[in-house]
Amino acid sequence: MARLAVFVVMTLFGGGCDLRSKDWAEETLRDAPGWTMSLVEPYLELALSYNRGTAFSFVGDLGEARWVLGLVALAMVLVLLVMALRARDLYGPLAMGMIAGGAIGNGVDRLFREAPGGGTGVVDFIRVNYPWGGSWPTFNVADVLVAVGVGMILVTSLRRDPAAPEPASEPT
Repeated sequence: MARLAVFVVMTLFGGGCDLRSKDWAEETLRDAPGWTMSLVEPYLELALSYNRGTAFSFVGDLGEARWVLGLVALAMVLVLLVMALRARDLYGPLAMGMIAGGAIGNGVDRLFREAPGGGTGVVDFIRVNYPWGGSWPTFNVADVLVAVGVGMILVTSLRRDPAAPEPASEPT
């Protein structure tokens, strides 16, 4: 029961924070010159953009396939729930909940958030600039949730000793 609670709370909290931060970015940055606001000059800025494609814009515009990707993202929440319920500890449900929260945030955007020029798009607004020029692709809170969740899974899986026996659920 604790695994379910951790998963649900993290999913709702993460997805809610992502969607609210995107609302804030749209409300605030649309009035900023060039839809950009510097935070730590020249390394970190808020820059409103709408991603109609895939992560890191590998595909620039998915067209109507955005609907498919949005539905797949939301369906992944069910897969993550099953994985969270099978986890050995609470780190798994926490990590899966973070990934699910990110999937919900970006999935909802792909399906419902209207972008300038028509259609839908994922709101991205965090940009990290390199000291030598250029920048990392603009991202959002959902992307951070997914990255941290996957990182947690990798770290916890590397820390486990595969030869160690599983703890008994009940004393014998």
